[in-house]
Amino acid sequence: MGLKTGQAGLNIIKQFEGCRLKAYKCPAGVWTIGYGHTAGVKAGQTITQAQADKMLVEDVERFEKNVNKYYEKYRWSQNEFDALVSFAFNLGSIDKLTAGGTRSRGVIAEKMLQYNKAGGKVLAGLTRRRQAERELFLKSCTGATIKATEELPTLRKGSRGLYVEELQAMLDKRGYTLKPDGVFGNKTLEAVKAFQADNGLKVDGVVGEKTWGKLNSRKQS
Repeated sequence: MGLKTGQAGLNIIKQFEGCRLKAYKCPAGVWTIGYGHTAGVKAGQTITQAQADKMLVEDVERFEKNVNKYYEKYRWSQNEFDALVSFAFNLGSIDKLTAGGTRSRGVIAEKMLQYNKAGGKVLAGLTRRRQAERELFLKSCTGATIKATEELPTLRKGSRGLYVEELQAMLDKRGYTLKPDGVFGNKTLEAVKAFQADNGLKVDGVVGEKTWGKLNSRKQS
């Protein structure tokens, strides 16, 4: 089994690859058109936007195969898959990123940001692309799509970021009214304690493995 790239993944690729409807020579001297398409491109060739989109979908297929190679190991969510296909489209594969499928999701997300150099120099465009891909990758961490609680960070009052925002969204869906803003403040602390009390957990306001586990065990109807 495997996945196909969704619109979120295609959008990142389109955003950072850019589209040119007339053939041009890339820095390596290869005739290119559309979203980095090179197969069979000739000087003077022009295409329509629809043709460029079709070429992109076809080109993406070989990178989907690379990401799907690890599907049985990770059971990628759609967001994770889309982010990694964009990564592979840019760099060729995810083999090194996943260390051949031996790294955890948390490490993959962390290492993703390190692939922002060309010729040994950090490039702003690659930095932005890696950040966009990582953000999409981490959006999979909501509700039942979280698969490995041991990879999730321990959160407490004062924590900030995407994991806090996902925690808040999960609690809000379960009736502990919260506005997801990525900041673990007093309201989030109260909601976490209420959830812990309702589920027979230690009421300390700290979101560790057991609290994540309870949150993930309660499927959405």
